Amino acid sequence: MIELKRRSVSRYLQILGAACLLGWSAWANAASGLDMLHHFFQSTHTITAQFSQEVANHNGQIVKKAGGTLWISRPGKFRWDYSGPNGQTIVSNGLKVWLYEPALQQVTVQPLGKALGSTPAALIAGNDDLSQRFNISDLGVKNQLHWLLLRPKNGQDQGFTALRLGFDTAGILKEMRMEDAFQQETVLHFTHVEINHAIPSHEFQFTTPAGVDVLSQ
Repeated sequence: MIELKRRSVSRYLQILGAACLLGWSAWANAASGLDMLHHFFQSTHTITAQFSQEVANHNGQIVKKAGGTLWISRPGKFRWDYSGPNGQTIVSNGLKVWLYEPALQQVTVQPLGKALGSTPAALIAGNDDLSQRFNISDLGVKNQLHWLLLRPKNGQDQGFTALRLGFDTAGILKEMRMEDAFQQETVLHFTHVEINHAIPSHEFQFTTPAGVDVLSQ
C-alpha cells in the first residue's frame, strides 16, 4: 500500500511538472519578447552550464573557438572558466571583476560597473532593467528558439552593437550572438544548463597566484 502511494505521488509530480512546462510553453509562445526577458531575469537566480564559443570575422569565417564552464549568481556574481592551454578565468564577486590569463601570467582587475554590458557574463548576471539601456525587438521563433534583439541606446555599451538572445520553450537561455563595431560576431551556445541550484560561494572568489602580475583599471 505504501509503495502504491509512493508511485501515485511520483506519477502526480510527473504530471504536475509536465503541466507546468506546457503552461510555460503556451505562455512563452504568446508572450512578447520583453515579457520573456523580464521573466528570465525575475525568475532565474543562479545558472550553471557548459558553453562553447565561436568568433567569426566580417566574412563569416571562424577565427577562434573556445569552451568551458560557467557559474552565475544574480545579481553581479559570475565565473567563466575557459578550458584549454590558452584558457582564461573571469570571476566577479559582485564588486570587482578579475580576468586571469595564465599564459600571460597576468590578472586584470576592474570594478564590476565598468564591465556591465561589455561582456555576456556581466550582462546575464546583471539585475538592472535592460529596457532602460537597450532597444529590444522580438524576432520571433527560428530553429526552435525564441529570439530577441537588443541594441544599445545612445552608444552606452561599447562592447557590442547588437545582441541576440535565443530562449527555448522552457524559458532557458540557449544561445547568445554578439556583434561588435568591427562586424565580428561572437556566438555562445549553452548546454547542460541548471537553473536555481545552489552554487558554493567560493566559485565567486579569486586569489591571485604567486608571481602573477596584477593590473588595475
